[in-house]
Amino acid sequence: MRLHLTFALLTALLLVLTLRSSERHRFTFAKVQATAQQLAQSPFVPLPDLLPLQFKKLTPAQELGVFWNDKYRLWRRKGLPFQVDFYHLSNECRTSPKINTVDSRGSHLLAFSPSFFNYQVPLNSSLPSNLGYAGFYLRYPINRPDSLDGFFSALGASYFRVVAKDQVYGLSARGLAINAGLDNTPEEFPEFKEWWLQEPDPNANQMVLDALLDSASVTGAYEFKLRPGSVTSVDVHATLFFRRSVAWLGIAPFSSMYLYGENAQNHFGNFHPEIHDSDGVLINTGKGDWLWRPLGQAPIVQFYKFKDDNPKGFGLLQRDRDFQHYQDLDFKYNVRPSAWVTPHGEWGKGSIILIHRPSDNPNTDNVVLFWHPDQAPKAGDRIDLDYTIDFFMNDAARPSLAYSTATWIISPAPPPPPQKPSLLPNGVLPIAPSPSPVPSSKPGDTTPVQFMIDFAGNETEDIPANNPPYLYLHFDPPETRLREQSLQKIGYNNSWRATFTIIPFKHNQPTELRCRLMENPPPLKDTKLLSEEWNYTWYQ
Repeated sequence: MRLHLTFALLTALLLVLTLRSSERHRFTFAKVQATAQQLAQSPFVPLPDLLPLQFKKLTPAQELGVFWNDKYRLWRRKGLPFQVDFYHLSNECRTSPKINTVDSRGSHLLAFSPSFFNYQVPLNSSLPSNLGYAGFYLRYPINRPDSLDGFFSALGASYFRVVAKDQVYGLSARGLAINAGLDNTPEEFPEFKEWWLQEPDPNANQMVLDALLDSASVTGAYEFKLRPGSVTSVDVHATLFFRRSVAWLGIAPFSSMYLYGENAQNHFGNFHPEIHDSDGVLINTGKGDWLWRPLGQAPIVQFYKFKDDNPKGFGLLQRDRDFQHYQDLDFKYNVRPSAWVTPHGEWGKGSIILIHRPSDNPNTDNVVLFWHPDQAPKAGDRIDLDYTIDFFMNDAARPSLAYSTATWIISPAPPPPPQKPSLLPNGVLPIAPSPSPVPSSKPGDTTPVQFMIDFAGNETEDIPANNPPYLYLHFDPPETRLREQSLQKIGYNNSWRATFTIIPFKHNQPTELRCRLMENPPPLKDTKLLSEEWNYTWYQ
C-alpha cells in the first residue's frame, strides 16, 4: 500500500514539474509585451548592418539572382496550408531581425544556412552563420487549391504588404509612423527587430504572427492574425511603450505610390494613361459620413488633416479597376489592393493625416496616410491598440452611398456653352446679335478651371434623367466664383456626371472644393445624402 502511495506521489510531483517547465517554455503574447516594456527602459540599439562586402558590390539585377530555395520552405515537409519563404539580405535591406518559429514545445530561433538559397552570382568566400534573414513572405492557396501563392510580405523597418485573391502587391502598411518628415523633423522608422511565426494547424485558415518593435522613441509588442481570401483581413493588437515624447505619432499607417491619374496633366513622357498604386482616400467619420479625396498631382508637398472623433474607418483605395486605363501588362496596377482600417474601441479625438509629396518616379512611395491622436504620448506612456486592416479588390459597402468613379480637370476651362435663344411668341427664332468680343484676361487674373466628377452606385442609376438629384457644391475661399454647373446622366452606364467651372479667387491660394449628390437642396439635416462627399484642393 505504501509503495503504491509513494509511486502516486512521485507521479504527481513529476507531472507538476513537467507542467511548470512547459509553462516556462510556452510562448505567449504577454511575454512579447513584457519584453517590449523592459526594452523601453534601456537606450535604443538599432539592428546592425550585416551585409557582407561582396553583396554590397552587387547590382540590383545581380541581386535578383539570390533567392530562396523552394525545397527548404518552412513547414513544407509537414504539408501545412501556410508555408514560409525568406528574403536574403540585400543592399536595400541590410539588417536581419531575429525570426523564431513557435510550436507546442515553445519558441525556436530559425537558423541561417546558405544552402537554403539559390545563388546565381559568384561567391568569393563562405557566408557568416549569423547572417540571418532580411524578412519573409507567407504562402497560402489563396488563388487556387493547388498553388501556394504569396499573400503577406514583411521586409524592412516595420513595413508589410498584403494582397487578396487575384491581386499583386501594391501599397505598404506599417507598424507605426513617427514624425513622417513633418515640422522639419527627420522621420523615424521603427523596426520589427524580432518575429515569432506560430505554426498553424493542418486545416488552419488563419495564421498568427507576433513581433517586437523598437525605435529611438518607442517599443511595442504586435500580434497579427491573418485570414487570406477574396478579402484578406489582418487583425492587429499592439501595445506601445514610449521612451520619449512623440509630436507626430502615426497609427495604422500606409505608404503608397501615385504618379498620375486621369486628373493629371504631366505624364512624364510615359504612354500609360495612369500609373498609381492608390487613387484616393476614403474616410468613414465618427458621425457616419463618407468622404472621398482623389489623389492628384501638385508641385508642392500636400498636407491634409481630416479632424474626427472616433473614426469608423479610413483607407487608401485603388478604385479604378479598368485595364484600359493603365495599359500595363507587367505591373498590373488595375489589380493592386485597396486597404481599409477599422478601429476597435475608443480612439478618441484626432485627425486622419494625408501627406502627398511630388514625385516623378513610379518606384518611390510618395503618399502617406495615418491616424494621428490629438493627445501626444509622453515618455513612460503606454498605448494599447486594436484594429483590423482589410485588403480587397472592390467593396460595395465602402461607401454605402454612391461613390466617385473618376475626376477630370480641364485647365484652362473651355469657354462657357452658348445660351440657347428663346422662341418668339410666333415660334420664330429671334435674329441673333453679333457676338461680343471675349474680354482679354488682365494681368493677375486667375484661370477658369473645369471639373467633371462621375458618380455611380446606391441605386442612383435608377433615378430618371429628367429628375436629377441636387448637386451640392461648396468652395473655400468664399470669393471663389462658380461660372456654370450641370448634372447629366450618362446613358451607357446610367451613372451621373457633375460638371462645374470655377474661377479661383487669386493665385498662390489653394481652393478647397466639395461636391456631392443629394435628394433635395440643403439644409443637410433635412435632406437625404445620395453620395459620398467628393473633396479636392486646386492649386494655381
